[in-house]
Amino acid sequence: MKIKSVLIVGGGTSGWMAACMFAKQHPNIKVSLVESENIDTVGVGESTIILFNAFLAAMGMEDKDWMPACHATYKNNIRFNDFKEKGHSFDYPFGGDRGSDTVSAWSQLRAHYNMSPDTYAEFCGSHNIFLSRYNRNTLNQHKVLDYNFQAETAYHFDAALFGQYLRDNIALPCGVNHYTNDVVDVKKDENGYVTSVVVKSGEEYSADLYVDCTGFKSRLLGQEMKPKFKSYKPWLSNDSAIATHIPYTNKEEQLTNSTDCTAIDNGWVWNIPLWNNIGTGYVYSSDFVDDETAKKEFYSHLGTEDVDLIKIDIRHGCHKQGWVKNVVGVGLSYGFVEPLESTGLISTIIVLGKISEQLHLYNNNINQFIIDSYNYGCQVEMNTWKDFVSYHYKMSSRNDTPYWRYQTEGRNLIGLEDTGNDYEKILYHQNIAHAWPVQRGQGDGVYYIMAGMGFKPFGKNFFDRYVLDQNNREEALKKIEDLHDEWQTDMENTIKYVKTLPSSHQFLQEHIYGFDN
Repeated sequence: MKIKSVLIVGGGTSGWMAACMFAKQHPNIKVSLVESENIDTVGVGESTIILFNAFLAAMGMEDKDWMPACHATYKNNIRFNDFKEKGHSFDYPFGGDRGSDTVSAWSQLRAHYNMSPDTYAEFCGSHNIFLSRYNRNTLNQHKVLDYNFQAETAYHFDAALFGQYLRDNIALPCGVNHYTNDVVDVKKDENGYVTSVVVKSGEEYSADLYVDCTGFKSRLLGQEMKPKFKSYKPWLSNDSAIATHIPYTNKEEQLTNSTDCTAIDNGWVWNIPLWNNIGTGYVYSSDFVDDETAKKEFYSHLGTEDVDLIKIDIRHGCHKQGWVKNVVGVGLSYGFVEPLESTGLISTIIVLGKISEQLHLYNNNINQFIIDSYNYGCQVEMNTWKDFVSYHYKMSSRNDTPYWRYQTEGRNLIGLEDTGNDYEKILYHQNIAHAWPVQRGQGDGVYYIMAGMGFKPFGKNFFDRYVLDQNNREEALKKIEDLHDEWQTDMENTIKYVKTLPSSHQFLQEHIYGFDN
């Protein structure tokens, strides 16, 4: 199958991201997009992680251009409130990833000094943790901090506006054909390949490859190609959300560089500071709470009922094959984990990257082996994210409501199909090896969560008996103490400097928004 033309069905953020990717990365392919004018896109506030930056770079997008159009702000960190237990918070800042030697050193310090869980981010991460903790930011052009602004900063933005920006400033100027109409029928040949989509006006649009960006509806992949859908219900409970925007009451303090995730009775609440307001929403499980009670819980959390709520039904899971014959699903039409850890647009970026990679590798010639390889890779990625998100619930200590009791005591991840070996590897390294192996460059997100939840590779007794060099005990302890003193000095100096930097609000005023409040 030679791909000379692509038809994207569905607009929204994923649709226009797909259009831009094809238009910019594959200029020899004719790209068209058809979307309904009757589907509203809702910008409830999108939070990204640093993988998103690769898409911006590939599109040649500059912050000063797109951020104001999307009410965007910078994000340095994810803060988890009340996930471990009520009254406890921990941070997952971007950056660091220093490898196993650094994690091993922290493990010894943690055991010897009985240090608190948040020291993992302080010791193993970059200085981004302190920028997040004190809500400051800097380009760090003079390299005062151990912090790379370009590589360790992500974004909050209005996803609906982002899709519109991509449409108007990249896709259409690059020659993408745009049609506004409702798809009413799909035609296929005798082998099951799509030959055209029929729209309400009677016109038909044809292409070599059809990209389904129709959201949870999955109009082409799910309804027409019908690959098996794997529900993530055994791993994840949350299937509903209610969302709104609230105004700032103190923008200088409330506009932070962190996405706040706060666990409440039957799920968790996101707090995403945009430039113009705060996007917030409650993600919950209908197995444990009905919609009306969830609204009351959310109102109580917000401290007001004077908000307009949007209900969002979440279908978490993934199609076993994201690419079937000449149809490939992107975004929600392919699969979704849940809003925690900003997996929505990230899965879109990963999928688009894999599609582009196959087209480049094989000069736009696609056969079944390539499709099988693509599907395998996407399944591994989705399963990895699904497992990672599930750990945020499984590792909690909460049991104060039936919802949290089920997450921490009732759910068993061992032996579940598609969990793979990751969970068992974590159990092995935690209980047998007593070491958290981190390969530099491959990320250590799971250990940020484990540390934040209060876990550690070993305690003081194990450290004294098995880790500390018994033949040179005094010398070994002196090294540990010197390292601790050096680290404490670095933290004190770093915090002192960080406090002199502009707040997130001030930084955005200076570099993105001028002095428009």
